[in-house]
Amino acid sequence: MLCRGIIKNVALRSSPMTKFRRSLSSYYELFPKTFQNKKPVWEIDQAKLRKEYRSLQAQFHPDVVKEGSEDQSSLLNKAYHTLKAPLTRSQYLIKILNEIDLRNDEVKKQITNSDPELLMKIIDIHEELSECEAEEEVRTIEKENKTRIREIETQLNKAFAESDFKTAIKLTVELKYWTNLELAIKEWAPGKPIELVH
Repeated sequence: MLCRGIIKNVALRSSPMTKFRRSLSSYYELFPKTFQNKKPVWEIDQAKLRKEYRSLQAQFHPDVVKEGSEDQSSLLNKAYHTLKAPLTRSQYLIKILNEIDLRNDEVKKQITNSDPELLMKIIDIHEELSECEAEEEVRTIEKENKTRIREIETQLNKAFAESDFKTAIKLTVELKYWTNLELAIKEWAPGKPIELVH
């Protein structure tokens, strides 16, 4: 299972994660205070997760624990940032619960091609951004994009709660595009080409 090999080789005497090192099945188990039932879920308490992450990172700092601390700290860091961000959390949930890797280019392409209307919408908005000449125009696109992202996250919460993976997969692929647009907006400059990242 994911992470099991890494955890298995980490020998930490006073680790709260020692009991998981041979049976870890998901990143959620690394944060027992935040996810007490250990079940992978979409909706999370960001403040609680951040607090537990910082506490665990302090425990596994090389100055505190010598043996295996770097591996453990690296795993915690990867797990935290995966669960923290809506897009990566959704991709991760679909991978462990539905065994579909949405980071795979071919998989994304198949799903996107099944919704040509969405693809055209994405292309149109990217072109609109590339043609912007004033900051005010960009801010309008940014505001609309943030609204889209919030709406998708709300729909994802419902889809995962109902184990509706077909909808969750479609929404996650769409979220990836709008997240990429969000990055393009941050890098916008008058006349600068905007690349459509899949």
